[in-house]
Amino acid sequence: MYQLSILKDFSTPLRFALNDSMKTTNKQYAKALYEVTKNLDGADLSVAIENFVKLLSNAHKLRQASAIINEFENYAKKEEGIVSIEITSASKLDFSVVNNIKKVFGDKVESVESIDKSLMGGVSVRTEDKILDGSIKTQLQNLKQQLI
Repeated sequence: MYQLSILKDFSTPLRFALNDSMKTTNKQYAKALYEVTKNLDGADLSVAIENFVKLLSNAHKLRQASAIINEFENYAKKEEGIVSIEITSASKLDFSVVNNIKKVFGDKVESVESIDKSLMGGVSVRTEDKILDGSIKTQLQNLKQQLI
């Protein structure tokens, strides 16, 4: 466990993650980075990030940096109560419609909009673990299944 001697600040968040008999996942690295840096700024933040890069280098994980950053962003959003949704509709939605959909999911909502003309109308909203499908396409498919 020589990695911990390099990065004392990361020892608590990575105590179990850096056990030599276990493989540390990108998500574990991301969570450790978040826990160490969440209350830092300025020079302290720079030092912590520099130390984290050294940790990744020693663990031969630099190639995974993009994936770790993505996991970090997802974890940070979750910890800060930010909900990410994907809104798919048959045509471009008005700003007010998008805002009304976002309000259903809370105050801190990030949305990505996409257009899928095959939906015919209505919307489909995808969260991390749910899909709420109010599209005409799905309703027609459900009606077809009931009639069969």
